[in-house]
Formats: sequence, C-alpha cells, structure tokens
Amino acid sequence: MLANKLIVKNKSSTDYGVFIQYPFTLVNTLPEITAVQIPGHSGDLLTNNTRFQNVTQTLNLYIEKPQEYETWSSLSMALNDWLYSFDYQPIIISSLNDYYLEGYMSQAPVITPQDDMIATGSVAFNCKPYLKRIDGIDFRNVPSTVMGIETINAKPAFHIKGSGVLTLTVNGQKYVLNGVDDEIFIDGEKEWIYKHDLNQNRMPLAQFPNNDFPELVPGKNTISLSGNYSLFEYKPNWRRLI
Repeated sequence: MLANKLIVKNKSSTDYGVFIQYPFTLVNTLPEITAVQIPGHSGDLLTNNTRFQNVTQTLNLYIEKPQEYETWSSLSMALNDWLYSFDYQPIIISSLNDYYLEGYMSQAPVITPQDDMIATGSVAFNCKPYLKRIDGIDFRNVPSTVMGIETINAKPAFHIKGSGVLTLTVNGQKYVLNGVDDEIFIDGEKEWIYKHDLNQNRMPLAQFPNNDFPELVPGKNTISLSGNYSLFEYKPNWRRLI
C-alpha cells in the first residue's frame, strides 16, 4: 500500500513519481547523557548534557517512473538535485498532519528497479530532535498576546522594519536594539541578529538580558515593541520533541 508524499523546497515527491511506503515509523529522539565509570563504584555516574540528539529518519519509497525520465539513473540524479542542501530545511511528510521535520539529506536516494517502470528505494535525513508546527513556519503580524500551544518553549524569529533604538519586550523582559538601520531580524533558533541576510551581522546592536534570546513559553505570552518602526512580524517556531 502506498503512503503519503514528501514535500521539500515547495516541491512534492509525486512530481517524481515517488511515494513514501507504509509503514512509516517516526524515529524518536533521546536526551544526551554522558555515563562515567568510577572504579570501586557500581553504577555509572550520569551527567545530563541538557540537549537532545538529532535523529536519522529513513523513508522507504515506492516509485513509478515518470515518462520524462528515460532511465532510473536520470531520475535518481533529479531526486538528489531536489533534496540536497547545505543547511536544515523543512521536511514535510503528509501523514504528520500539522507538523514537519527540519533536516538535511544524509543518505542520497537509493533506487532498486523492479522492472522498467516500478522501483523501490530509500532516502535518509538527519533531523533536529523536534517536530515543528506548520502553522508556525511563516512570518505574520505580532499580536499583543500569543498563546504557546506546545509543552516546551519556542524560539521565535522576529522581523522589524524601523530605525534607531528599538525595545522588544517579551513576557516582561526587555531586548534592546541600538542603532537599527532600516531593517533587522532576530533569529532565536540560530541565536543571530542580522539585516537582510545572515552575512549582515547586527549582533553588536543587541542588549539582551543575560545575552539570552527571547522565548515563548507554554500558555500566555505578552509581546510589544517600542520605537520608530513600520513593520513588526514574527515566526513563532512552535515545536515539540519527537
């Protein structure tokens, strides 16, 4: 039985005649714990490294070769061109419904032909230990009150068009930006502040409490911005552990 489709870079696997086979099993993450053996002491000493491990998510594929691909090799190269990246990207699997993975291809597509038109195969992604909500993937206007809908903190991104001194207040904490020139992005996941792209560093403008980036907690969050600005939007990045 065929399963669902894979969407990466706004393109669907069905464009290539590719479907994800049942059963699809989501790989769960584990906390990273260091175990130290101590002579004369039974039982390891455990240290919580306060992080969760990435997972390798393998997808088993069923493939019906489209007519525009004369050989399996040409289709394999097209799949590789589509899926490779140098950074994490959204990995949308339709059966996950409201969620998506963030990952990069760690095993190129492997195709095993069954005949001239049908094949099976696999591809693998190295993924962050979180499922992200699809309704938190795009920028939108910032309301004064935001409800955290997951059980762990989210690390939002903010986009502001303005100038001068701007003060972002999240849950009573003030995040000051000195000398903004037209536009600024605050990326809580990357912990980076920039202008138009990541290479335009604006980190020296920030005066953040304890040098921490703002987070959105489960439940009620309050957000406001003061200063000279014309646009204030955010991407909440709602997430849960896999």
